[in-house]
Amino acid sequence: MSADNSKAISELSGILYLNPKDAGAYTNRGLAYDGQGDYEKAVADFSRAIQLDPRVDGIYINRGSAYYQKRDYDKAIADFSKAIELDPGFAPTYINRGLAHVEKEELDKAIADYATAITLNPGDAGSLSDRSRAHFLKGDYDKAIADCSKAIEIDPKLAVAYRNRGNAYNKKGAWDKADADFKKAQSLGYKWVP
Repeated sequence: MSADNSKAISELSGILYLNPKDAGAYTNRGLAYDGQGDYEKAVADFSRAIQLDPRVDGIYINRGSAYYQKRDYDKAIADFSKAIELDPGFAPTYINRGLAHVEKEELDKAIADYATAITLNPGDAGSLSDRSRAHFLKGDYDKAIADCSKAIEIDPKLAVAYRNRGNAYNKKGAWDKADADFKKAQSLGYKWVP
């Protein structure tokens, strides 16, 4: 439990006592609860903020992230979808929804979300690496390798891309390439290999 989060919760609770219709204070207190890992209270505060101001996409993103942490992927997807409805040009929301789709094994939906995120932000190596994981889980190792290679081209220090590509090479029986990627991932600080 962070002292900063505890202090923020205390201060924001005081603000809400004086002004119980302050959507921003509920949002910020929800973020502080989220920072402490208290996702139930975070969801409650984000929900109250949404009741007060349902037009702010960021609140839906925050609540969707808290639902994701609770492993309530359907509610996370619903909130990310609402945020996308409010602001369809914000790439990170598609990434978040893609992650939730992967957890539900809805890989085609995840790939579509990552593709949109990549279109909106073509220089984001992380989106490519995330999409590679969905391709890998579908058994499409060539597409996984292609996405990882592009991610590495954009960000040569993205350890997870080397790990993901190594896993795909491993499945294809390209042991030397897999071993080289696993070693590179480790040298960049990635702790778990395959």
